[in-house]
Amino acid sequence: MRPLPRSAWPLLPILLLSCSDAGLYAIDGRGANGGDRANFSGKVCVPLAGGEAFPTKVLFALQGGEGVETEIVGYATDGLATLSSRFSGPFVKFGLVAYHSVATGILGGFSDAADFQAALPRFATYQETGPVSIRSSLRLAKTLLAGDMQTSCRGEVARTRYVVVVVVRSQDTSCANPAFNIGLDATCNALTDKVACSQCELTAVTGEIKALAQQYGAGEVVVQPIYVRDVADPNTRAHVAAIAHAGGTQPVETDAAGLSPTLSGIQYAARTNTLKLKRFLAFNRNVVVRAGQVLVDSDGDGLPDVDEVALGTDPTVVDTDQDGLMDGIEVRVGLDPLVPDIINGCNLSLDEDGDRLNTCEERVLGTNPCIGDSDGDTIPDLVEVLSQTNPLVPEDLLDSDRDGITNVAEIEAHGDPLSADLDFHRERAYGYDLVESEPTVDGRTCYDSRVENITLVRTLARPHPLVPGELIPAGTNEIYLYLQAGRDNDPRGAGIGSLLIQSIQYDEKEGRTPSGTLPLDPEAFILGT
Repeated sequence: MRPLPRSAWPLLPILLLSCSDAGLYAIDGRGANGGDRANFSGKVCVPLAGGEAFPTKVLFALQGGEGVETEIVGYATDGLATLSSRFSGPFVKFGLVAYHSVATGILGGFSDAADFQAALPRFATYQETGPVSIRSSLRLAKTLLAGDMQTSCRGEVARTRYVVVVVVRSQDTSCANPAFNIGLDATCNALTDKVACSQCELTAVTGEIKALAQQYGAGEVVVQPIYVRDVADPNTRAHVAAIAHAGGTQPVETDAAGLSPTLSGIQYAARTNTLKLKRFLAFNRNVVVRAGQVLVDSDGDGLPDVDEVALGTDPTVVDTDQDGLMDGIEVRVGLDPLVPDIINGCNLSLDEDGDRLNTCEERVLGTNPCIGDSDGDTIPDLVEVLSQTNPLVPEDLLDSDRDGITNVAEIEAHGDPLSADLDFHRERAYGYDLVESEPTVDGRTCYDSRVENITLVRTLARPHPLVPGELIPAGTNEIYLYLQAGRDNDPRGAGIGSLLIQSIQYDEKEGRTPSGTLPLDPEAFILGT
């Protein structure tokens, strides 16, 4: 992702990477009756689980060497070259393993289509003799997938579909050749029938690959075996069936000539229509609520203007000392917002996850620089920092001020999670109403949505972050509307979201501009990347 200038936070889209069950509550009669309140109403839709935001990584494990005819090798390489050309976009990456008695990673990890195609001739020249171990390919596949999941961004892993395709020519003989297969499962190894032992072992190792999805929070992991046969061998067929059953697929059989179209016919791309709405959240970045009082934060750095005046910082500039750390963050962690701090190894302009916290700020806070919601409670890190909650601890079950309202509910209402402010909630809490409506043509879930009672304040005029010499007018409020989606079965995993930013002018005499209830257009929300 290209670096996001630190000054660009008011205008550019944000990446939301988390999901959890959300207690979206009804309006209960609240409404924006005064000129200092704003309403939004319209339809919102969850994003489609596809494209660049939902990548696919495919690992091909091909049996080669002794016993694998040159004809089959040719069909395999031709088919994979054609297939990778079809999926040449950045959201599909490929890995390549050749195996016989042992498995060899022809590519050390996952690469784009061009690098994958360049590696295919190495499989064509792969030579190895000895007993065949399909198990070796699965064990190497597990290592490669686990390595990728550990080193990739957690948010990306949570949206990635991993597919392991194992091309089999003959039966597994791992149990009959333990010298090549150290660490056989004790239960399987106890079986006297070596064919049954191999079937047991293949089931176990494939199950370990599937379990990586749970272990590392991956979006999906499947293992698809393909049996290339002349006359089907019952032992090989049993081994292929065992892999398919444990890998969440169905066994596939073909002859040599059918291998290429069979490879092309497998479902590789991420499945669509699997996302559910986890949270719909409104947040006025220019309002700080403290102990039931509404305070103006003109620059949106988490410090109200009254505090900035007392500290000597500039209430119209988010980073007074220009060291790359917002004034509010410096105060929160005990630094001096008037003295530049030098943080080694930080790129002040880099924001990998697009959450408006740069890498230096993420390091200071301890948040994850590649995921917008580090603790997975569906509240973006930026919002938690500005709301004085902990972006490293899920807040959905916490009630820091013991007023009977959880911290997440306080944030939804734009209250103060650190003080009992029930009177404020009765008067000023944001209200939400969502009713599921007709889905989109492509199957995405939509909601007729309304959010009301968003407090507006009279901000100071402030320098425009992108246009030198230009001022953002006094009274400008930046309202962030977050639409958070994720997998329905993963309440604390990393999902994806989209954002709509609406500027509203407020003046004590003239009220708000634009006036009336503002529309929510599903096409206006910008998906995080």
